[in-house]
Amino acid sequence: MLREQSFSVRTTAREQILLITPDVQGALSALTLSDGIATIIVPHTTCAISVNENADPDVPADLTKALRALVPKVRFAHGEGNSDAHFLSLLIGTSLSWPYRNGQLILGTWQGIYFIELDGPRPARKVTVYVNG
Repeated sequence: MLREQSFSVRTTAREQILLITPDVQGALSALTLSDGIATIIVPHTTCAISVNENADPDVPADLTKALRALVPKVRFAHGEGNSDAHFLSLLIGTSLSWPYRNGQLILGTWQGIYFIELDGPRPARKVTVYVNG
């Protein structure tokens, strides 16, 4: 049986990388105390999710600058003016599959789960954690 728990993320800038490890862990803890693989999904086409270093507070800003540099000024046909966000979401991805043991995420010492806003600010972006069991 597939079970799920969702939470919202509020963003305050067009491009923003936010640590959501505690939120993901809270959702996972509400779902299970067992072992398995969690699937974490952001059901949006202009944001993404990833795992990266969470020890240095400069990393999110550095990564945001690098993502911005990755997509040069391109004249996209999409009328909303956010095709760059769609493109970056496609490159980064909108889901993760991550192991957990005893209901706890198995992350490396320096790893954290990040929500990546590419077309904000937005008052409520949805993140859903799924587990089997």
